[in-house]
Amino acid sequence: MELDTIIQKPNFTVDGRVWLNCENLAFSGPGKIELLLHIKSLGSLRKAAAAMKMSYRQAWQNIDKMNKLSGTPLVILKRGGKDGGTAEVTDYAQNVINTYKSLQSAFEVFLKEQSQKLTL
Repeated sequence: MELDTIIQKPNFTVDGRVWLNCENLAFSGPGKIELLLHIKSLGSLRKAAAAMKMSYRQAWQNIDKMNKLSGTPLVILKRGGKDGGTAEVTDYAQNVINTYKSLQSAFEVFLKEQSQKLTL
């Protein structure tokens, strides 16, 4: 939409994202959940990073940070092999994914309700 155009009645909405924090540090958000889902479907951190157009190093750092913050591994990395190793998403990670999706769904309902109430 062109900002030069005069809008007779603008349509305002409320927007936001869900982030999970642990010990006041960013633990997980949309990107890290997407990374976990790619790891689960591809079985490889390298392939998951590539699918997200993310460096392997950044993907590894994200997983390492979540593993350390939670105290329970979300992803177990196994090195080696002709394919370069594997990555396994744990049951705990699946619980984090499910919890995040549930929170995100509830948040989307909240955002829609609040957007409908706007009278600006």
